Amino acid sequence: MNSVKIESVEARSGEKKTGYLLVGETAVAPVQIPVAIINGVKPGPTLCISGGVHGFEYSSIAAVMRIIRETEPATLKGTLVAVPVVNMPGFEARGPQGGISTAFQCPIDGININRIMPGNPDGSMGYQIAAAFMSRVVSKADYLIDCHGGDLNEELVPFVVIAPGNEGPNKIAKEILAPSFATEFVIEEELASGTHGSALALGKPAVVIEAGGYGRVLDDAVNLITDGIRNAMKRIKMMDGTPTPTKQTVRRGWWSVYAKRGGVCYPVPIGTKVKKGQQVAEVHNLFGDRLETLESPVDGTVIFRRTPIAISTNDRVLGIAPDQDLPAPKARPYP
Repeated sequence: MNSVKIESVEARSGEKKTGYLLVGETAVAPVQIPVAIINGVKPGPTLCISGGVHGFEYSSIAAVMRIIRETEPATLKGTLVAVPVVNMPGFEARGPQGGISTAFQCPIDGININRIMPGNPDGSMGYQIAAAFMSRVVSKADYLIDCHGGDLNEELVPFVVIAPGNEGPNKIAKEILAPSFATEFVIEEELASGTHGSALALGKPAVVIEAGGYGRVLDDAVNLITDGIRNAMKRIKMMDGTPTPTKQTVRRGWWSVYAKRGGVCYPVPIGTKVKKGQQVAEVHNLFGDRLETLESPVDGTVIFRRTPIAISTNDRVLGIAPDQDLPAPKARPYP
């Protein structure tokens, strides 16, 4: 019988097995990554799905958990490898009344894991987690779908992120994986240190799906992600059935709006259609005086916003998908 093994987790043909990969230790406890292997009854490709690279993006975590729970080996051709939470320290730190962790980060070393992929096993804990995920899990797969969902300080219109280019793995990601999700926009983003860029460096077609926000489990977001994953599994012939058709607009990056002044920010809602030069946010001081008016740099749609009203100089406030397929300005560094 065909057997799929990732270190101590092994599933024979027709089996679903779960377990943990040891990454390292803190002073008081091991740091581990949960892994599920669902090994189909017939041969086929291996798809890796992941959630919780950012520990407060609960819609993505809930979606991966649902896929693990509802997928049976008897329905599969090939193997599904699922990691519901990559950043376990970040997930765990969300304790009573919100916990102590900062959005996006591994609280052990303050690292945003999705900025240092593929990591380094000799680095601090965030680097070790990234290295374990990429080298010990993603490397075993043929495809990667990394699920994100808007951290505590983000609100999103659902969209897919892919790397630029139309050759090899990029072409498969763009033409097969991305259209599996019922999102209006597909954003091309060249991020070598992100999950999709690091997977592509390994020759794996990869996409990031973004849906959710505010650190909540949002049913619409969970449904969109799970439906999209099942669509992708049909497209790559892991499951029987006809995938649901989708219609998407591909854009070469989004245009960001940054604040020059620190203070209290009031942005327009996500989904707002804006014109170049239109006011999209105001920054006030703590006495209510207006310090700055922010304008849209392009005609387009607001697809995400950072939701804390307290901001600092150079904080990114909004992301706008342009109406025309324009090359976006180079993004500034952000956490």
